Amino acid sequence: MVTILYDLRHPLRRYPGPKFAAVSYLPSTWATIRGRGPKWIRSLHEKYGPVVRVAPDELSFTDKQAWKDIMGATPAAKYGMKRSDDFFSCFFEQKSTAKSIVSADEEEHRRLRRLFSQAFSKNALAAQEPLIMTHVDLLVQKLKESSGELVNMVDMHTFTVFDTVADLVFGESLYLLDNNEYIPWVKSVPGYLGASIVGASLIRMRFFKFLMKIFMPIVANHYERFHKFTSDKINLRLSSTPGRPDVINFISNPHEGMSLSREEIDNAGLVMMVAGSDTTPSSLIGLTYLLLKNRETLDKLAQEIRSTFDSDSSINLKSLSKLEYLGACIEEGFRMYSPTPIGFPRIVHSGGASIAGFWVPEGTSVYVTPLAANFSPLNFRNPESFIPERWLPQTEAAYSGDQKAVVQSFSIGPRDCLGRT
Repeated sequence: MVTILYDLRHPLRRYPGPKFAAVSYLPSTWATIRGRGPKWIRSLHEKYGPVVRVAPDELSFTDKQAWKDIMGATPAAKYGMKRSDDFFSCFFEQKSTAKSIVSADEEEHRRLRRLFSQAFSKNALAAQEPLIMTHVDLLVQKLKESSGELVNMVDMHTFTVFDTVADLVFGESLYLLDNNEYIPWVKSVPGYLGASIVGASLIRMRFFKFLMKIFMPIVANHYERFHKFTSDKINLRLSSTPGRPDVINFISNPHEGMSLSREEIDNAGLVMMVAGSDTTPSSLIGLTYLLLKNRETLDKLAQEIRSTFDSDSSINLKSLSKLEYLGACIEEGFRMYSPTPIGFPRIVHSGGASIAGFWVPEGTSVYVTPLAANFSPLNFRNPESFIPERWLPQTEAAYSGDQKAVVQSFSIGPRDCLGRT
């Protein structure tokens, strides 16, 4: 009876979804704890449609317009809808990441983004290319040396990306690929991110929110160790030869009156190593798996690359950007193995808002769930199949109706990922 009365009076009562999820966070939390959160939401969308009520005050969307309405700049929310502070507090402890690009308010974020844009501009990437290629060349060398042997590509991609990002941020590789082994700090990152996702689900319930406040000192100690690691590495970088074309060079040197403080530089190093270094290997690993499972596609990609380049030395960022089929494979890899399959919640502003044609009351937690959106038959024909051709400029007629704009691996709006460059 209580459930029925609650459902009849709640402002989200007209949105479809499981009845128990309408009155409790337990269904979504249980799915998250089991590591099946995005898959559970995807199953709900398959049953109920493009918008689903997954918790008492929470809606998930799969429509491409929802990205713009939630994350994009609108007259009512010029910086996109407000982020859920509880959710993000589980990923980056507020005190230790003060004034970071992740936790900054709108005004501070604008300032930080202008600075970071220098480090991620096309000119900066061109200057950083020799540093990046050093690690790519080492990966290729390692794979050639392992010819005929089984190779763990999860490790190879992870080693290469962490070494590259460390070189760009700290001025020195972590030498994971050289030594073919993890260091404890890197090995702990996936577990930390998984624990943060679980914590973000638990914190919605009052009892667990109270408990998490008790355990916050433990989290703070963990971050202190992370901070010390990054700060020590950055100390070495700042004391080295100035002008090295890496990220620290671009964000620590004054440019048109702008520069980062030392605390902000430390925070930038932490965020890039923790958040930036985990998503890229995920995408590379997923794409590698898809290519190996689809030999015809792999052969077609190999033919494009080998017919374009006559030597390794002619392969660079600029020339690679001209390969249409490679770009299509990468885009399809993003669709099928999104580096962030979960939705990052925003809070509907005062007065409510229209999201993908649905009116949503203020205070509601809303997001697009990439795993559900990217595999929705409403958005893609044959969504379970790896079909790079759907992304080519001359798309086959069968896939001309695909809603490709729903794939937003770098998010959109004023807080989208600078890594899109």
